[in-house]
Amino acid sequence: MKLPPLKSLKVFVVCAETKNFSKAAAILNLTQGAVSKQIALLEDHLGLKLFARNFQSLDLTDAAKIYLEKIKSALLNIEAATTEILESKTRKKTKEVIHINVMPSMSGVWLVPLLSDFKKRFPQYDVLMKIGDGDIDFKKEGCDLAIRVSSQKYSAQNNPKWQKFIATKLMGEELLCVCSPKYKKEQKIKEAKDLLRCNLLGHTYREQMWQKYLQHFGFKKIAIDHGQVFEHLFMLSEAAKNSMGVGLVPKFLIEKELKSKELVEAIKSDFKSSYTYYALHLKQKNVAQKITDFTNWLSEVSKK
Repeated sequence: MKLPPLKSLKVFVVCAETKNFSKAAAILNLTQGAVSKQIALLEDHLGLKLFARNFQSLDLTDAAKIYLEKIKSALLNIEAATTEILESKTRKKTKEVIHINVMPSMSGVWLVPLLSDFKKRFPQYDVLMKIGDGDIDFKKEGCDLAIRVSSQKYSAQNNPKWQKFIATKLMGEELLCVCSPKYKKEQKIKEAKDLLRCNLLGHTYREQMWQKYLQHFGFKKIAIDHGQVFEHLFMLSEAAKNSMGVGLVPKFLIEKELKSKELVEAIKSDFKSSYTYYALHLKQKNVAQKITDFTNWLSEVSKK
């Protein structure tokens, strides 16, 4: 079915509300003749009279009253839909995208759950996150900011691979010695020496992690034969959760598992590793505001 002209519908609604062609013409910025023409077109399209013309005012016919209610609702929906799409178009034009490159262990477990807070505070930005580890080439990766870890061997200032970067310290690393409740009970772990008969889960790039941890309790030069070795910390925590042994995992990565008691501390310790996490971006004369905003936000939430 052919729809009536939208202009005629708008004129009809204003005329119905004012009950006066002259007032409707003034509101619509049209001549009275143009208003009368639009009403005539609509009446011709519908095949019925919409107004009963009295000496002093216009009265809606019974059919027009029913038609008016449906038309007003439809026009409001059209207006709302139009406003929404125009605002969406404007947002897309003005929003900036922050490209970040994050280590696998930190991304899903730590950073992703926090991003909703960033979006609330900075709705003008969209975040595009990629996974990466090791050396970072900002231009090749097309990213604005990266999160990386550095050992005590190098500070942010003297790390030879970071000379072109600005490094903002986020947090140090507290390691917890964890396992499943089942494994702890089966192995009867109560103190540090009990660990020596357990399967100590290893990390590919932190070969001395257990040695340093055991030295903290006075054990020196202990030969460790890892039953399983994992490339990423989140893999190591999963292995510990599944009763494969005892793992050393950063506390901030397993807060959820500790709360749910999927993981428990095999023994209590206050052990800080030699690793520190940093937010990195290229040195440049004028740092983009989006980089400053995201870096400051990271620095704030990492200290909670």
